[in-house]
Amino acid sequence: MFKFLNSKYRHILSRHNLPYSQTVTAGLPENSVTSVVIPSAGADYIEEACLCAEFADKFATQLQEIVIVTDQDASQFRSLPEKVRIVTLNPETKSGDYRYKQIYLSRLIKLMAPLQARTDGILMIDSDLNLLKMPEIQLHENHIYSSFRQGKMIAKLDGCDPAIIPAYYKDSVRPYIVDHVNGAFLAATRKTWERLCPLWIMFFRDTWNILPDNQPPTDQLPLAAMLDTLDIKSVNLGDWMNWPVSKKIGGTPSIIPKEVIGAHGGFPLTEWQKYLASPDNELLFKGQDYTRKVRYLTDAEKQTADPAV
Repeated sequence: MFKFLNSKYRHILSRHNLPYSQTVTAGLPENSVTSVVIPSAGADYIEEACLCAEFADKFATQLQEIVIVTDQDASQFRSLPEKVRIVTLNPETKSGDYRYKQIYLSRLIKLMAPLQARTDGILMIDSDLNLLKMPEIQLHENHIYSSFRQGKMIAKLDGCDPAIIPAYYKDSVRPYIVDHVNGAFLAATRKTWERLCPLWIMFFRDTWNILPDNQPPTDQLPLAAMLDTLDIKSVNLGDWMNWPVSKKIGGTPSIIPKEVIGAHGGFPLTEWQKYLASPDNELLFKGQDYTRKVRYLTDAEKQTADPAV
């Protein structure tokens, strides 16, 4: 019970969930996001990634490049705006009879994706997050910028044999804090990403090579521990940067609020075409239970899933 009374806890807490306004330095450029990176794995997510890239091109006009990082060949993608570049990676997924090989592969591609950008200000967004405005973020070294979610990431280890839990979780702080970085929208400088990605990949592989396959492998548990280990400051950009569409307006015809910068989720994708036609159109998205039904399936469930779900 005294774990969080020590100096390490106080140190991490002082560098965690910092209000963005406290990190802005007068005299420096107001915005340094120049690349948007969109990880996408699997043929069934190609159209989603294309739509995400189209939104970034249309609404985040100051970007120098938009990079889709995928396991699919570039020839499988339709014609996209000039700023969009396709990078194909082929990392090894889990072997044997692991139940979540596709999700495991998709997470690995995500962890490798930021370093595929060519500029120094890199924002990585999930392929189901559409930019409705240009994100204005003043990036500093050894900071990561995101929005935050509620829920202790260490709960992912509930029920596991304590003897197999990697030591870096036992000695960590951020996985035990209720407010945690939301991995769907992450911005950092190139130098910071060069520090983050190798350790994030190592923690991810180690975690899900050890733990049982009774849940989909998440990238956010190793992310929390990795930020601890590297002593990275985590900055809260607020809810408008990563606005949960299905949770907020799912099931009810609604207009997206003008304050939204990054709209996370929202299915079916055809509704987003109405937004491209006019941001003032009412959109009818599915409720918040939809995502887990169709995006966190085992490989076997995915094979038998109804495409119309």
